[in-house]
Amino acid sequence: MDRRGPLRGANRHKQELLLSLLRAVREEKGLHQTDVAYALGHPQSFVSKYEAGARRLDLLELKDVCDAVGVELGEFVRRFEAVLEGSQETKRKTRGRRRGD
Repeated sequence: MDRRGPLRGANRHKQELLLSLLRAVREEKGLHQTDVAYALGHPQSFVSKYEAGARRLDLLELKDVCDAVGVELGEFVRRFEAVLEGSQETKRKTRGRRRGD
């Protein structure tokens, strides 16, 4: 079993982008962690832990979170893919500048 924790390893950057998007979507809707936690039937610490990366969400939990904040799961995934693409594009541009391109 991997004991490195949810935010370690090869996918750390992608996980951080996901967490940022989860927080951003909640804040865009004007919701606090306690609001989302109440809608999910969990304590506020549940929301805090997944936003901080101390806890991973599975797909079913992510769907519940999306429902709680009022965004469709498909829309959330599209936004996440756009964030990933933007991040990859930034990396490509940064590498090009370092090479003198």
